[in-house]
Amino acid sequence: MLTGGRSSRMNYQNKSFLKIYDKTIIEVLLDQLKKIKCKIIINVNDDLDKYSKLGYELVPDEIKGRKGPLAGLHSVMSKYKKSKKNIWFAMLPTDAPVINLNLFKEFEKIPQKIKNSYISKIDGKTEPMFSFWSIKSYEKLDRILNLYDGYKIMKFAEEIGYEYINIKKENALEFFNINNIEDYNFFKNSY
Repeated sequence: MLTGGRSSRMNYQNKSFLKIYDKTIIEVLLDQLKKIKCKIIINVNDDLDKYSKLGYELVPDEIKGRKGPLAGLHSVMSKYKKSKKNIWFAMLPTDAPVINLNLFKEFEKIPQKIKNSYISKIDGKTEPMFSFWSIKSYEKLDRILNLYDGYKIMKFAEEIGYEYINIKKENALEFFNINNIEDYNFFKNSY
């Protein structure tokens, strides 16, 4: 789960801790993720004291300089880089607190995962922030992030090989990204 951004479009207010009634945005997302069997690791660069109260493992960006979402993925992957197993990592942003858990079911249905990444196509729209990544892509990701800033997710996916996972929204709030105060107000009033 990625929380390492600056929230510049939200006047630098940490979106994870905005309230949706009696819960924070990150708590809404965590409540859903608890329903599936996976280890939750939060990539975090600020407000470590607030995040630590959630009770999950926290991992800051290993490569400094806020190099984007791939830097968060890289940091979590680096904990498993010596593993002999083909471990898979789901990338999810915390500022989209309602997801359709069928995304995970569709990923699990893929019999042989021959690609190194699987990118969501939600109602026909490519959404790389909802994606799955093999540990096999770690070394290439490490090289790229040490050379470039702001490397695009889809560019990296194209380089290592990817396929789409198609999913349909069941309601308007699923995968809705809260970028600014208008989005936040819409989400809060619709939740």
